[in-house]
Amino acid sequence: MNSRLATTAAGATFALLLGVGPSAANDKFEVQVYDGAINKPWQLGAELHTNTTFSGRSVPSYDGQLVDHQATRLTFEPALGITEWLELGLYLQTYVQPDAGLQWAGFKARTKFMVPERLVLPFVVGLNVEVGRVPYGVEQDGWANEFRPILGWRNGWVLAVVNPIVGYSLTGVDAFKPHFEPACKVSVNTQQWFGVGVEYYAGLGLFGRGFERFQDQEHLLLGAVDLMAPQGHDDNSWEVNVAFGRGLTEGTDQHWIAKVIVGYAFEPFGSDKGR
Repeated sequence: MNSRLATTAAGATFALLLGVGPSAANDKFEVQVYDGAINKPWQLGAELHTNTTFSGRSVPSYDGQLVDHQATRLTFEPALGITEWLELGLYLQTYVQPDAGLQWAGFKARTKFMVPERLVLPFVVGLNVEVGRVPYGVEQDGWANEFRPILGWRNGWVLAVVNPIVGYSLTGVDAFKPHFEPACKVSVNTQQWFGVGVEYYAGLGLFGRGFERFQDQEHLLLGAVDLMAPQGHDDNSWEVNVAFGRGLTEGTDQHWIAKVIVGYAFEPFGSDKGR
């Protein structure tokens, strides 16, 4: 079953890469590299994602767009583990800007498939699939889909993971035209309950016509600190990720950004249910 799942995930991703526009922006509500973590069966998790663009694009790309400059994004994410390889989650997004106040910024539903660690360690192999709808002020197209492969390697000291994300709009002028948004992370566990590392996010543009020139692409680099259990500890109840960084190109809307992710997982149905 697990090998079939991995094969299906790889096939779906490869098919999208063969698909055949203006560059699509990174998802500013989800400044996160998926590292392969998954809730245990019937374990319920809740995360709060927040990021603030201290300096960013202040001129909208289209009439009615919410700009990035001094904007704060707050996203609440509940998630439920179903099996050792399947997790379901939901993103509920809000946006705060000094001149606009608090606004609803849409939702996304996601399904995460992970090949169990016991089968692939020290490698990380999985796929996260999302579909969601955002207001016109966030994105012109409204409905969109995303396929996020999760590929990496970890031991007790180092985590290296890449998310070669392929997304596309489901409505609008660029519907079903896939764009490429790779993200990656390298982190070192200090064995003192925290890790230090770097996160990188890019938006290269649409497949088919060739990517944008480098300065028009999005490239964002952040230094990060994570809550990490030392070797020999198996406590994954809490998640804390703090990062700060800047855009590297003219095409990056977020010039300086800070983010915090705080999460907690618990088992409201009992630790033996569904196992």
